[in-house]
Order: sequence, then structure tokens, then C-alpha cells
Amino acid sequence: MPGFESSCGNGVSGGKAAALVVCFGEMLIDFMPPKSGYSLAQAPSFEKAAGGAPENVAVGISRPGGSSAFIGKVGADEFGYMLADILMENKENNSGMRFDENARTALAFVTNKG
Repeated sequence: MPGFESSCGNGVSGGKAAALVVCFGEMLIDFMPPKSGYSLAQAPSFEKAAGGAPENVAVGISRPGGSSAFIGKVGADEFGYMLADILMENKENNSGMRFDENARTALAFVTNKG
């Protein structure tokens, strides 16, 4: 895929080509209570975080030094651009992201009553 080589490095690690893991799918904003144990109705507030299974996999690969990329579409809004920045902060390739002027980035309210 054009562009991934330059954004993710030269692909060489210890003389061997490093594998690039490309994750496709949904990326969204999760809103969660700051502490577990609250239902959504009882939560006094919510904190935002990047969410979506493909993003979770990509960050799990990149944080310990792996090479990952995300391909997907978000809204052309503040949350969509925030998600693109989070990918870059985690050294993930985000050149496959698309920003849709006619859509809004998905939001989800999540709780862990554990």
C-alpha cells in the first residue's frame, strides 16, 4: 500500500523485514464513568477515550514497538480529528483514515459495574 512504508518506518528490524499489521474497521469515542461500579444513570460524569476493537488491536501492537496501521472512516469533526491524533501519538499509521463531511464520529457510553 503506497504511503505505509514512509509513515511506519523503513520496515527493517534486525536485518529482517518488520511485519505491518493493518487494522480495518470502526473507531469511535467511548464515554466511561471515571470509576467502575456505576450504572450509566448513576455516573456523576464521563471521561472520553478512543475505542473500537480494530483500534485496540492496533495500539496493542504499536505500544511495545510493533508496526500497525488503521484504515477506516470517521466524521470530519473534532472527535474524528482527535482520534487521528491519538493514532499518531501511539506511532500508528493513520494515512488510511478518511474524514466524512456527511457523518459524525460514533460515540458510545460504556460502563463496568464490576
